[in-house]
Amino acid sequence: MNVAVTGDRGCCLSQQLSDQRYLFAVATGFGRIDGEPVASFALANLLRRMQRAHAPRSVAALLGGVIARVNDELYARSASHEDYVTAGASMTAVLFERERAYLAHIGSTAAYLGRGGSVLALTKTDAFEDGFGRPILIRALGLTRTLDMEVSAFALAPGDELVLAEHELPTRAQRLVVTFTGAREAEVPAPAGAHSAQSILTGVLATALFYAILSIR
Repeated sequence: MNVAVTGDRGCCLSQQLSDQRYLFAVATGFGRIDGEPVASFALANLLRRMQRAHAPRSVAALLGGVIARVNDELYARSASHEDYVTAGASMTAVLFERERAYLAHIGSTAAYLGRGGSVLALTKTDAFEDGFGRPILIRALGLTRTLDMEVSAFALAPGDELVLAEHELPTRAQRLVVTFTGAREAEVPAPAGAHSAQSILTGVLATALFYAILSIR
């Protein structure tokens, strides 16, 4: 899989976990944990736990359980012993397992699926704007001890385009775009500076692709 992350890579994650499993995520938030921005802290925590996790019977349970433990960590460091929350993170994560995608979402980040010339929103925002245009989070990682989050699953088809964005489109946010081809041994040159790995899937992350998706909304 050839991938490239545009914008601040501290807010985006793309990682091959095994021959048939890939993890993509985007995060944003407020506050810091041990001096590190909460978004990058949450993504690093997610990746570390996913790499160490033992696969349960359900892939959805794997992703949901790992993110629940990320929430536990953030809550313990930001809200559990204070009168107010010091840090919280929005996150949208997608786990590719063969030809299926497992989506977990909480907060103001977003995911979209481009298929056959149409774009479908896969998430709903857990935030609203105050009178000054600032987002107020209703749900996010680290805000509460228990995590109210569902993991959905859907089949991937050749040509699908998955967009993960820091905010709902069409705002100019950090974004991650993945194209699923389903072709074996396919290889597409990655843009300069991209993170790259080879597999039976081909993903392309490119600014031009992102704006092409925007243009058909």
